[in-house]
Amino acid sequence: MSITDLHYRDGAAPRGFIRRFGWFVAIWAASTVAFISLATLLRLLVPH
Repeated sequence: MSITDLHYRDGAAPRGFIRRFGWFVAIWAASTVAFISLATLLRLLVPH
């Protein structure tokens, strides 16, 4: 992917870039939720 693929001539981001960025945000959010859920579960399971 070259640097010219990132933007069209009018400055708008191409649809493929927006789709890839959306997947990045979705995966990041899902992994964050999974991490916090696992940490909470471990906290509940470990006796204090």
